[in-house]
Amino acid sequence: MLEPSKINKLNNFIAGWYIDNKICDDLITYFKNSPNKKPGVLETMEVNNNFKTSTDLAILPFNTDEIIKKYVVELHKVLKEYKKKYSFCDEGQPQWGITEGFNIQKYEPQEGFLKYHTERSSLKTSLRHLVFMTYLNNVEDKGQTEFYYQKLNVKPEKGLTLIWSADWTFTHKGIASPTQTKYITTGWFSYISKGEKINGRP
Repeated sequence: MLEPSKINKLNNFIAGWYIDNKICDDLITYFKNSPNKKPGVLETMEVNNNFKTSTDLAILPFNTDEIIKKYVVELHKVLKEYKKKYSFCDEGQPQWGITEGFNIQKYEPQEGFLKYHTERSSLKTSLRHLVFMTYLNNVEDKGQTEFYYQKLNVKPEKGLTLIWSADWTFTHKGIASPTQTKYITTGWFSYISKGEKINGRP
């Protein structure tokens, strides 16, 4: 049974549960050991440090590395809890799942996705349904995720995995920590075309 976050009591469609801390540690190690890290980019695939500064590792769909498989299993446990709380995110909806892969991201002190943005903001991203994000380490000195319309700042707590709608009503941004590094995973559950493969669906 996953431990729920206290933010679930707000009933604002942002909800979270805590996954195994060891998986978080192993994902950070996986990130550090990978030769494929790159500067973080915007939806346009451009680097723009006025909006976002990070180091990203893209995890392709159907990655078979053991730690990635373990994380996806934990992620779907969180998704199962989210669907229990907000059943209409699934009932009557077309089929959806992880189709784009996801990212492991590192934010050094003073870095972040510091401009307000949403996860479904163009034709390219129009099939995104839900967003997920896992904080891989604790950050005590700022570093929160700020949701504009919900007036909510979420503190990075190791293992906390959030799910929320990809729509504009969940406009958000990161708040940089002046002193600490932050690691997260982030990605999307998207609607799929007929015959398209998805990475796991409970």
